[in-house]
Amino acid sequence: MSTPTDHHIHYSDNDWNDIVKKYNLYKEVEVVMHEENSSSFPHTLENKQRSPWIFRTLALTGLVVLLGNVPLQSHLVASTNKDIQTFEINPNSSQVANITEVTNLLPIKEVVDDEYITTDSEFFGSQELALPKRAIETYVGHADNKSDSKWTTYQVKSYDNLTNIFYKLGHQSSLKTLQKDDTLKKELKTIKNGSIVRASSNNDGQLSKLVFTHKKNKKKSYVISLNDEQYSGTWENNVFEIRQSRASFTITNGLFFDGKKAGIANKIIKQVVKVFDWDIDFSHDVRVGDKVTAVFEEIYHDGDKVGNQHLLAAEFVNKGREFRAIRYTNKDNKSDYFTPQGREMKKAFIRTPISHARVSSHFNPGRFHPKLHKFRAHKGTDFAGRSGTPIMATGNGTIKSLGRKGGYGRTVVIQHREGYTTLYAHMSRYKKKLKVGDKVYQGDLIGYVGSSGLATGPHLHYEFRLNNKPIDPMKASLPNSMSLSAKELKDFRNSAYSLVLQLNVLHRFVEAEIKINSAIGG
Repeated sequence: MSTPTDHHIHYSDNDWNDIVKKYNLYKEVEVVMHEENSSSFPHTLENKQRSPWIFRTLALTGLVVLLGNVPLQSHLVASTNKDIQTFEINPNSSQVANITEVTNLLPIKEVVDDEYITTDSEFFGSQELALPKRAIETYVGHADNKSDSKWTTYQVKSYDNLTNIFYKLGHQSSLKTLQKDDTLKKELKTIKNGSIVRASSNNDGQLSKLVFTHKKNKKKSYVISLNDEQYSGTWENNVFEIRQSRASFTITNGLFFDGKKAGIANKIIKQVVKVFDWDIDFSHDVRVGDKVTAVFEEIYHDGDKVGNQHLLAAEFVNKGREFRAIRYTNKDNKSDYFTPQGREMKKAFIRTPISHARVSSHFNPGRFHPKLHKFRAHKGTDFAGRSGTPIMATGNGTIKSLGRKGGYGRTVVIQHREGYTTLYAHMSRYKKKLKVGDKVYQGDLIGYVGSSGLATGPHLHYEFRLNNKPIDPMKASLPNSMSLSAKELKDFRNSAYSLVLQLNVLHRFVEAEIKINSAIGG
């Protein structure tokens, strides 16, 4: 019974004999052949000489099988259309005068890897044929009908503006025309970092269609079309198709190099690194021979692959240790990666709420306060930063309080699971629309560095508490990730079932050193 992945498995270029011998297929075939031959056919050269008719019968049978795959009248049927030429493929009559001569022409060479080596040129002479005047339709496809259009694709970067985007598409002159329509001008402003934009031209090189994806939802797209010299647009669903693809490879030269060779984009490999970064030190632990498997999403439009999206599942075998991760989106539409057992891949907390932060004052119960000029316990850690530097939530939780808090100034307190709370003080401002009761997730923006309250300069005061007892966040043994609730775990297992099965199948292939490279998804 075939699996859902069967149609998307591309085998490696390894010599077939190596694969057959590895699985002892020849040995099994040889046993059967030996039993049949020992009772029916002579094997030695002496027997062949004593029984020439038996050998000629075998040769004739092979020739009939060979010719059985070629129709006796191999030609294209004539058509009333004069543009279509007809031709015939006929063997040279001098070479196939009679069947006896053909069997005598059959070359018997040495057996190499249990196969007789022959070539068609030894039977028939080559004949040069005239090409047809137009493309002939075959079972593998049709003539290209898109000669009147051409798609250009560009994925928007953070530094791009509309002028630059249309320049990359080769239609900068069309931008002003589109912006004359107030509706189109408004929608064009929704093109943001990460959007995929495609432009199609007519025979005159004029912009005939513009399609771009929504920043967060690639299934939702805005389509602008040219009709009667007028442009109009509308939001449509499923213009871009999301396909599931998969690949496995063994590291021999480097993670990104081998991943690209296996058909995995750098964007997906970066997600693999981020997911397993909690368990694998990618700077020192990765070795030649480590095995990687990934199930991921690719984005297609009008039959063309135009981008990549999410890593859905992955396995990394590092120095013999197996790590697996499954992507799961909860009811709040937040996605994260979990082990097949439902445990988050990441730790419950990160240590620093500011990227590339420098500690300006450590946790110290007996610190002398620089502003109050007296000894006062420093129950947290100060991180130096310019005013306006983004502050991130260090773990998943709910906003417990938000507002001014005495000497702390503008402060946010987040309640986490299992009795943990975190406090962020001296902010210059909060994230817009953030309020008490909001759910936040690790890495989410909650505010900006400032010097409100009793602060000598812009910095973040960060406290990490367990059951309301302050702990040094730089030295504390951070808890493992929080488990899913019973209801979430049931939903996770249902959604992850198919992905786990795919990893099981792909694991067997990569262990057998059979490369898998899916280019068309599933």
